[in-house]
Amino acid sequence: MKYLIIAFSALFLAACATPPPTSMLDSDWSTFGYERAMKGQIAQSESRLDKLLDDQNLKSSNYQAYLAGYKKGQNEYCSQNAYILGVTGGPYNGICDLIDWTFREDYNSGRFSTANGM
Repeated sequence: MKYLIIAFSALFLAACATPPPTSMLDSDWSTFGYERAMKGQIAQSESRLDKLLDDQNLKSSNYQAYLAGYKKGQNEYCSQNAYILGVTGGPYNGICDLIDWTFREDYNSGRFSTANGM
């Protein structure tokens, strides 16, 4: 049963992954980075993103736009109430650890609080 839950969780997370933009417009890559951060996802490396593109090569300007969008989304994501995020079962993958060292602590407090059963 434990392995079934782990397998289902992995499948669910894979299904939630947003594919990279098919265009090479910097604005699309900035939006992609922003959306990933707002979902609490970890920033991807340039080589990882390049591998996800089927028949195109990631331009340096695309990756810089991705990072700028990601940073904007990360700052916004990390400014939310971490306790409430934990209570509601929202995702947290450690993207705020270097921005606000109390974020993980507050998130875990919410995650394991009795308010979680609401």
